[in-house]
Amino acid sequence: MADAPSPVMFAVVTSKREAVSGGMAPIFYANDDEERDRIAMWIVRITNANVHDLHNGCLILVTSSAASVGSGG
Repeated sequence: MADAPSPVMFAVVTSKREAVSGGMAPIFYANDDEERDRIAMWIVRITNANVHDLHNGCLILVTSSAASVGSGG
């Protein structure tokens, strides 16, 4: 039986600069929650990823494997 792919967090989109610092994933800063949601929506559409709301002004974008990010679906 094959192992299930591990989820990979590949981006953070936030409207709260103080909530995120450092790390290996790129961070996209938005001016407000509406812009945050719009940025996340477009990245998710392009990469076919999933978005998770951390309820602290941050959204994380996750995919099932690093190889599928940007593969064009």
